[in-house]
Amino acid sequence: MYICFGAMKNGFLGGGRKIIALDGCFLEGLCKGELLAAVGRDANDQMYPIAWVVVEVELRSSWDWFLKELKDDLCIEEGAGWAFTSDQMKGLVPAIVELFPNAEHLFCARHIYSNWRKKFRNRAWEKMFWACAKGPLQFHLTEHGKDHLLKIKKLQLHCCQ
Repeated sequence: MYICFGAMKNGFLGGGRKIIALDGCFLEGLCKGELLAAVGRDANDQMYPIAWVVVEVELRSSWDWFLKELKDDLCIEEGAGWAFTSDQMKGLVPAIVELFPNAEHLFCARHIYSNWRKKFRNRAWEKMFWACAKGPLQFHLTEHGKDHLLKIKKLQLHCCQ
């Protein structure tokens, strides 16, 4: 069942940023399945729920259907000027590429770090990761930012061995 309330849609289109985070979670208890959600950012940079759907299993076809409904509701067309963030969920990346070929697709830093941390636990590496992830583009161009990126590059070589 797909849900996108008219007031939520109109509120987002009226003042939200063109950034949509996509995520899914398991439903436990009486209702089994998975909840897929699209959450935006409002003008105050706060989370703004846009739409959600309950599906039996998270598959490419589930994401295709959900994103087609979202695309129609928000009149996104080819995705120009829009950005989507997600983790690397099953079927989601190819669905975004196919349905929104002109949109930016970014991976959530928290999910990237969470997956990376399963294998590499080091407080110093964590600090460097978040310094780079949270820094604006100008940060990466400064000597301090370049220093963090070089350290991570060296660590990456160490991590891969």
